[in-house]
Amino acid sequence: MLFSVMHLLQSLFIIEDSDTLLNNSIDESVFKRNSTHIYIDIGCFDGETVEHFIYFTPNSILYDIITFEPDPINYQLCKKKLKQKQFENYSITIIPKVVWLRNEKVPFLINHGENSRIQLTEIVDAQNVVMLNGIDFSSWLSRLVKSENTRLHIKVSMPGSEVPVLRKLLIEDKLLLAERWDVQWTDRYNPRIRALRIYIQSMMDSIGFSCDHYTRIPDVRDVYRKKGTFEHIVKYADWRLIPEADTYCYYIQRPTVTDPPRTTRLKLKLKKVKE
Repeated sequence: MLFSVMHLLQSLFIIEDSDTLLNNSIDESVFKRNSTHIYIDIGCFDGETVEHFIYFTPNSILYDIITFEPDPINYQLCKKKLKQKQFENYSITIIPKVVWLRNEKVPFLINHGENSRIQLTEIVDAQNVVMLNGIDFSSWLSRLVKSENTRLHIKVSMPGSEVPVLRKLLIEDKLLLAERWDVQWTDRYNPRIRALRIYIQSMMDSIGFSCDHYTRIPDVRDVYRKKGTFEHIVKYADWRLIPEADTYCYYIQRPTVTDPPRTTRLKLKLKKVKE
């Protein structure tokens, strides 16, 4: 009860851009909350996916919501939506940073709406590529999750860059910190990353995640507008039958992996038992 009352008193936090955010002092406020329920939205665009999470998730008021949106225009759209009165009782932090492999400047294609992205190769639209602050998400996440009982749900929408970020999380044994991943796999037929993506998908299954189903944002949006429930959203079993755009794969950690969730330390204990 006390936790719920305290949570209701929290308001929208906005982390402003600054070069100082390249060092370990980045968004220190989120590390001081000792949250037991956390939702992280990587690439929140205009805040719609946060809005959907709040609506469709039971007891969503219990969650600290942290969003990453580096595109300046998208950031303002997200900020405008999530400052609406209907969200005033939620703890929401918007961080205008690029989720990446290291704390460094990253070339980022802006002004392309939900298709804004990390841009490591040269393109015709070079005038819209700017250097933005990136964070080592794997390291950041390990600092954020402090309790073995933390319920962590992460949504990933970063066109063309989800593969290297998830690869680093896999290598550094951080994927199991979350009990649920909603991943938008992009460039699925790109021959340069296809083999690595398939490997990561296989390893997610190997370490204890089941791909429960796929959903599409247009279907979610339609049910939301009709004030339906999560059960009303169309669930797909084969992503080959649906378009790549706006499609999410829902990975849920199997109960046999760890109960309660979800730290690297628990995973290492399980390894010892198996051996």
